[in-house]
Amino acid sequence: MFNLHDKVIIVTGSTQGLGEDIARLATELGAAGLVICGRNAANGERIAAELNAAGTPTHYVRADFANVEDCRAVVRTCDARFGRIDGLVNSAAVTDRGTLDDTTMEPWENTFAVNTRAPFLLMQESVRVMKREGRGGSIVNILSINVHGGQPKLVAYSASKAALAAITKNAANSLRYDRIRVSGLNVGWMYTPAE
Repeated sequence: MFNLHDKVIIVTGSTQGLGEDIARLATELGAAGLVICGRNAANGERIAAELNAAGTPTHYVRADFANVEDCRAVVRTCDARFGRIDGLVNSAAVTDRGTLDDTTMEPWENTFAVNTRAPFLLMQESVRVMKREGRGGSIVNILSINVHGGQPKLVAYSASKAALAAITKNAANSLRYDRIRVSGLNVGWMYTPAE
């Protein structure tokens, strides 16, 4: 049976929806430690308390992934608390609506900051810790079927996830000799609180 015993994992976007479910599954699979993060502090603190009570040491970090330093702080917190990182799940994302015609620069830049730049920064910082510890690791990026074109009202989201897909493939190729596996999941529409 697959388990996460002795694994310390960061799950982004874990204050609701898919990220929350991934964090709960990691607890069920016996993770040794979790760092969960997102913007909703009330949800984050509640979920962390529930996962701690279920037996997995869990720490919540309030983070807005449009902010570069918030991305780095998540990894620093995990490293300081647990001394290593074995896994990273980049689940956080925004899905601002907009077509080719009506998308303005503000939602375009925010979407790329959260959906593309943040996972890049989290991967960069996490991989540094993984290499330092020499234990290998695993990174999973939540992509989207929209990387293959996307819905007309999701132009920025589709482009940001396509860019993340390219980063995922590049990292998978470049990190294989460090025993760091990098994967992407092309999920469809999900019934989450944000949707």
